[in-house]
Amino acid sequence: MRKPVSFGANLGHPSAFGRFLALLILCSVLSVSAYAQTLIVAFGASNVAGKGVSPSEAWPAQLEGMLKAKGYNVRIKNAGKSGDTTSGMLHRLFFAVPSGTKIVILDTCGGYYNNRKTTIASQARGHEDMQAIETKLKSGGIAVVPECTGDLPLSLKQPDKIHLTAEGHKVVAERLLSRVIRALDGSSQVGSG
Repeated sequence: MRKPVSFGANLGHPSAFGRFLALLILCSVLSVSAYAQTLIVAFGASNVAGKGVSPSEAWPAQLEGMLKAKGYNVRIKNAGKSGDTTSGMLHRLFFAVPSGTKIVILDTCGGYYNNRKTTIASQARGHEDMQAIETKLKSGGIAVVPECTGDLPLSLKQPDKIHLTAEGHKVVAERLLSRVIRALDGSSQVGSG
């Protein structure tokens, strides 16, 4: 009787089966990690939260859609909190930015604006708070992309002249798109422009 032709390792042998199983597991892990979602956190005050517009109109949701349309597998967690101060942002940083976050889009204006409603000491501490936030994020290996909506024209703001309209949120998302892509692609030059 003829012996069947073998085109691979003898999987009946214990060590060959173990190697095959290890290779199968490795391939599975690599394929899952290739498709893993990158977590980005939008962190700040009311213009991050989307005060006065629907969640889907806020710039974090619009930016997520723009990135996905370009083929990026991302999820943007909206960690905006209306009325937050720089001290409040520093206090909730590690609750708002979960482990595994790769990029934080940091609102560098809203907290300062809200500091005006607090004590003079808190207002003076604003710069230190923001420095501490950036330092903590970067020391954790998280890329920081600064964002500020203070320079947008009144035509993109709601009647209160502070909070963005849906169109204003779209403009912010468009402004951030190339900078976030640079951060996703590993560039250290994500700056403000």
